[in-house]
Amino acid sequence: MSSVHIRLHNPLTPPLNLRRPFRRSSFANACLNVEVEAENSNALRLDSSKLGLAKEVMEAEAKVLVGTYARAPVVLASGKGCKLYDVEGREYLDLSSGIAVNSLGHGDEDWLKAVVEQAGTLTHVSNMYYSIPQIELANRLVAASFADRVFFSNSGTEANEAAIKFARKFQRHSNPDAKEPATEFICFSNCFHGRTMGALALTSKEHYRSPFEPVMPGVTFVEYRNIQATKELIQRGKTAAVFVEPIQGEGGIYSATKEFLQFLRSACDDAGALLVFDEFMLAFQWEASKMLDYLDAIHIVFSSFPFLSSLSE
Repeated sequence: MSSVHIRLHNPLTPPLNLRRPFRRSSFANACLNVEVEAENSNALRLDSSKLGLAKEVMEAEAKVLVGTYARAPVVLASGKGCKLYDVEGREYLDLSSGIAVNSLGHGDEDWLKAVVEQAGTLTHVSNMYYSIPQIELANRLVAASFADRVFFSNSGTEANEAAIKFARKFQRHSNPDAKEPATEFICFSNCFHGRTMGALALTSKEHYRSPFEPVMPGVTFVEYRNIQATKELIQRGKTAAVFVEPIQGEGGIYSATKEFLQFLRSACDDAGALLVFDEFMLAFQWEASKMLDYLDAIHIVFSSFPFLSSLSE
C-alpha cells in the first residue's frame, strides 16, 4: 500500500510515502488525507484515456464558479462505501466523509432505498404545511435528548443564526421590563460557527470576518478553556448567551474539559444567560447536552445527506 497526503495548493503527485512527524501549522491541510491501494501487486492502473481530465475540470471550474474555497487538486467522480474514485481512475480512502456528513459511506443501499421511496412519494412541501415524517423525526430527537422542541434548518450556520435569535428573544421574554435586555454574546478563541453574517460575527478568526466588516456587534472572544477569564465576562443584563464547541473542529481538534463546561453551565445560570453547544462536528453527545439550553448545528449521524437542527429546552 502506498499513501498520498494532499496539502492545499500543492500539485497532485504520484503515490509516494510521505510519512513525516506531526507538526502544527498555521494553515489547514486538505480535507482529504487518503490511502491509495492497487487491487493487485501491479502499479496502480489509471485510465490513460482520461489523464489530464482533472486539469480540464479545474480550469473549467475557475471560469464559472466563485472561488470561495481553496480546494484540494482532486476531481472526485464516484464513491462506494468508504472508497472514492477520481475522474482519472485513482482510488482513495475517504477520511473526511463530506466533512462529517457521509456517516454511512457512499451509495449505502438502505439509505438509497429510503431516499428514492420518499422522492417518489412526496418531495418538498415547505414549512407552509404539516408533514408527518418531519413530526416523526422531531419526536425521535426529543425522546432521545434533553430538548422539548426541534428547529430544523439547512446548514450549521443557519442553526447558529437561529440560536442567536432564540437567545435574544429569550432575554426579551424573560426581562419584559428591562429597557435594554441582554444582547451580547461570548465565544472562544479558535472557534468557528459559520459564514453567514450573524454566525460569522461569532467566529474568532479575523481572516473570515475582516472582508465583510462591520459584522454584528456585541461579541466578545475569550481564551478557550480559561475559566477565570470567562468568569469575568459573563454578566447578568449584558450576556445573552455563551456559544461553545465542546470539541473544536475548524480550530484544530481542541477539546473542552468537563470542568470548563460545567463552569459555563453554572455561570450562565447565575447570569440568566443561555448556554449554546455548537456540535456540528460531534453529532450527538447527549451526556454533555444535559447541561444545555440549546444544542445547535448538529449533524444527524444516520444521514448521508446534510441535515441540521437546533434543539431547545
